[in-house]
Amino acid sequence: MSQALLEAVTSRSWTTLLETPLLAGHNEDAIDLEEREKLLGERLPSIAHVTERFVTRLGERSELLPVSRVKRPARRSLQRLAAHTEDWAGRSLAGPVPRRALAVTREEDANLYENRMVTELVHPILSTALLARIRKLRRLTSDLSDLNQSRHVGTHHRTERLYSFWGDDAAKANESHRHAATTLESLEKLAAWVQALRGTTLSVLLRGKVAGQRSLRLTNVINNDRHYRAAGEVWTAYERPEIASETPAARQERLARRQTAFDNYVLGLVVRSLGDLGYTPLSGTLPRLGEGVELEGGWGDARLTRETDGTLTVGCHGSTLRMVPILDAVGPGDDHLTICQRWSDLQAAADLPTVVVFLASSTNVRNNPDNVVAGSMSSAKDDTLEPGYLLTGVPVSPLETTSLERVARGISLAVRIPPLMAYPPQLTLGEQQVPLRLVDHLESSGIDASNLSPLFHRTGNTLKLRRPLVTSEQTRLEAVVRELEVAARGTGWQRDFGGHISQILKSFDVATRSLLPLLTCPVCSAPSTARQLQRVGDVFVIECQSCTTRWGHERCGNCQARIPIIEPEQELLNPEISGPGWVERIFGQDALSSPCWARTSANRYICPECRVCPIAVDAVGFCTRCH
Repeated sequence: MSQALLEAVTSRSWTTLLETPLLAGHNEDAIDLEEREKLLGERLPSIAHVTERFVTRLGERSELLPVSRVKRPARRSLQRLAAHTEDWAGRSLAGPVPRRALAVTREEDANLYENRMVTELVHPILSTALLARIRKLRRLTSDLSDLNQSRHVGTHHRTERLYSFWGDDAAKANESHRHAATTLESLEKLAAWVQALRGTTLSVLLRGKVAGQRSLRLTNVINNDRHYRAAGEVWTAYERPEIASETPAARQERLARRQTAFDNYVLGLVVRSLGDLGYTPLSGTLPRLGEGVELEGGWGDARLTRETDGTLTVGCHGSTLRMVPILDAVGPGDDHLTICQRWSDLQAAADLPTVVVFLASSTNVRNNPDNVVAGSMSSAKDDTLEPGYLLTGVPVSPLETTSLERVARGISLAVRIPPLMAYPPQLTLGEQQVPLRLVDHLESSGIDASNLSPLFHRTGNTLKLRRPLVTSEQTRLEAVVRELEVAARGTGWQRDFGGHISQILKSFDVATRSLLPLLTCPVCSAPSTARQLQRVGDVFVIECQSCTTRWGHERCGNCQARIPIIEPEQELLNPEISGPGWVERIFGQDALSSPCWARTSANRYICPECRVCPIAVDAVGFCTRCH
């Protein structure tokens, strides 16, 4: 994938990168048996035959034996007998009578190049190659299985995005899953047979002896014996290239290319996520290294910046989220203790909200026995019990469709939470606050329509607009402003605020423009009206009339803080799916604050401030996160 990604990023075309495939291995060629694997299936009986009925050569060796067993004396047997009197049985006039003598014995020697070639073919060539292929197919099968199950596990919005990301429909995914499962079963049978060959007679005789060459050397035995010829054909198919010596400079360049390819892959996921969230660049181009682009859409303008080190920064409403691609943050051979220690070091180095994007299997990350580390490394949302950590992580892989949902949730947190937490916008006159006298007058002038939620929210001396004005309210506001303008020409208190009164209508327009994006459904993009806005004060909840999604705020029962929420489903979905990363598996990018892990009801969320979930407050049920 690296070449296609490099070309897309180099072109600086947002659309080109948006259309570049970010999944590998879901085509028919990847899930079918390779030609060399078909050849192995045909030739494996011949290899098994060779491991038990192999060719040998007649070898000679010198050995000290009793005289009765000597058939052919060795060349230096007389010299040794003269020098070792302990081998004499007695003496006679003719000389010593030998009791033991050095004899030449003949034996069949299996240590031939052809036999060493077969044992090395069995292990490590075949066993290693099959194991790597089986591991990849298991990941593919697991991902296709997850893609099939998503129709019944997650929300239908998440499922539609996954199939769109994969590029096909549910029927094709089901067919590919069956095909991959059949291929995996065939490979596992071949691997089991190859593993059994490691205990055969030839393998035991030549254990540790290898051919010593990476290219097959054709001999008379390999050319003329059909079983050895079959083994040679398999060797050629699985032939490993020569490993050239690598200088430190070449190694550094190779590792830099790997990291650059991963940086481009993560950039592709971020661009795809922004597209799913409704954002497009004003310029239509990708940012260069060290530059940024302005984005429009969604719930307000945002900015995407590419730092010179490959780090991506997403800013919205003054808040910033940093996404750091680290290819080898988790190595395939790392144990859990090593991963925990490395993650702790990364957390200590984070100085602003950061999401580390790393290459790994999500299953391995979720299975970490340390639930705190597993949780923070499985989701862009920090659901730990204690606040304070600025670092979270998301595992991604070209073999997992859910990778996009994990990255997209991180982007969603960066561009959706700031507009929600900036609600309600304050009414200002340019850069100045509305004078207290005008605040009191506007609040008491009866602009609100009686059948709608309150229009204003007042905190101290500031007045905030909760929702856009309907037609009758706009008419009433204009009338109030005209009355103030007329009174300002008289001798009343309005005379002192003439310049401020002329800016009141404009201040309402500015506040309304910041409110209107929040009336758009974050899931289906259907518009809502001010009449659908519920609640009072500095919180609101809107329910989409098209897809029934609810979004807005909830109030924490412990610290009374506002909890920003998006709730695509009001019914409880699959409560048996729990643990680290479960939110992305159910809701994907459509979740802001995480629902309580206890899953006892749909409308309960973990407070981002005090990290208390409703179960801890109500003492009802059991929450795996809290325990």
